[in-house]
Amino acid sequence: MRKAFTLVELMISIILLSLIVSFLYQSVAQLQSSNQQFIKHTDSIQKREEVLKLLYNDFINANTIDWSEKERDLDVIAMQSSHTLHAMTQPYLTYKVYRDENTLRRIESPLEKLDVINNLFRFDEIIKDVKLFKVYEQKGHYLIYLQTEGMDDIYLDIIPPALKTAKTAEHDSNTSQDRNSSVGSQSEDNTTVEG
Repeated sequence: MRKAFTLVELMISIILLSLIVSFLYQSVAQLQSSNQQFIKHTDSIQKREEVLKLLYNDFINANTIDWSEKERDLDVIAMQSSHTLHAMTQPYLTYKVYRDENTLRRIESPLEKLDVINNLFRFDEIIKDVKLFKVYEQKGHYLIYLQTEGMDDIYLDIIPPALKTAKTAEHDSNTSQDRNSSVGSQSEDNTTVEG
């Protein structure tokens, strides 16, 4: 009866143990890599949702929307909105992409013109690595398109209620004027026929 392991048995067990440890190390490394990719993707989705929410709230609560600059890839949008991040009443907002860093920034001010002397405005960095920021307007709809590196493109179609109400009121007044003028012309036609 043997009381000890032979050298060959020890060598075989060491080789088997090293193979098992190597396999476990590779598994842990792959798990860490997939976790990092998952966290990066989750952060990207979360950032995208934050940007969508901010744009939606600003545009849906807008009283006025204007283009201060319209370029090929990057628009500068100015608006007055009831949505605020800095406790301002009916702030004036500007969305602008700064080309030096390709960063979309939101500028909030209580005044239409920025008061640099009294520092009454606030900058918020919205997102970096912006390739394209465009806002299109058609029939009261605002389509916002934002393309950045490392994030799914953002498409947002909005009909601001305040602007919709103003346009609807304008359309209604034009329609009633058209009706009144058509009724007036019909009555004139009737009087001509009778006469």
